[in-house]
Amino acid sequence: MYISLIIDARSAGKGLPRLLVQARRLTSSYAGHCEILVADDDAVALLDIDIPSHLARVVGCLPAPLGRRLNMAASHSHGRMLGFCQGSLDNAWIERMLMAAKQGTSSVVRPPRTCMLSWARWQRRDTRGLGVERTWFDRLGGFDPALDQRAIEDLAVRLKACRAEIITQRA
Repeated sequence: MYISLIIDARSAGKGLPRLLVQARRLTSSYAGHCEILVADDDAVALLDIDIPSHLARVVGCLPAPLGRRLNMAASHSHGRMLGFCQGSLDNAWIERMLMAAKQGTSSVVRPPRTCMLSWARWQRRDTRGLGVERTWFDRLGGFDPALDQRAIEDLAVRLKACRAEIITQRA
């Protein structure tokens, strides 16, 4: 398995069905190389959403901060690359993760926006998706289980501090 896309049901909210269909459409051409997991702390039941098993595998977890929920889903995944999705997906992001996983190296393709100049370089934009090699994820202990909304951004900062190259998708 090359890629595990992990989506948090609570963060996705009512947009979860649309996000799952989009994820399945983008990964369908990579059949057998991608899996989609949904971290669910009963948000699916609260939102009255039905997730067919052909769209994704649901990983149940106790109500907890986002970091802990994503760690739980990651522990059930099989991919060499872990992709944590927080919004609509970009096909190029998935392709770059697949290429990195196939290469079998520890270096990962950088984000496409490498030419940000002047003040735009310092603007803070939330990360919609974070792709990280499983070995780096495990080496750093995954997400901080106490963090909620900033869990993905925190892991990205820690990975960069270790000089790990990551694949991000910005909002």
